[in-house]
Amino acid sequence: MKHYKVQLDDVLTAHSEALQYGGRPGVLSFDGIESAIARPYSGYHRRIYRKAASLLHSLVQNHGFVDGNKRTALLVTLLMIERSGYRLVLMEDEMLDDIVVGVAAGDIDFVDLCDWFAARLKKNGETD
Repeated sequence: MKHYKVQLDDVLTAHSEALQYGGRPGVLSFDGIESAIARPYSGYHRRIYRKAASLLHSLVQNHGFVDGNKRTALLVTLLMIERSGYRLVLMEDEMLDDIVVGVAAGDIDFVDLCDWFAARLKKNGETD
């Protein structure tokens, strides 16, 4: 199955949705956003868990927006996962927000994020 390729429109729509929960609108760097959404498709990230990790990591770290970068990164990553035919299965008492904040704080690096996604992504139709 081919993995869904995130587009700039996907990110801008997700950012609009993210701002419904608060924050200031505005783009700081279209280059940063476009770089972040290109990273998963650079050829180095063939597996879905690596694509998800690189997308989330880049969107959080590149700070393309004035506000709402973490929420936008989460929404776009979940969209890519779903449209690629996968789902994210969290462990008991696990919170997605904690993972995103950990990435933003530098407590969760790219390798750890890959491992985290690898353990939790399931192809649709697979049992947990």
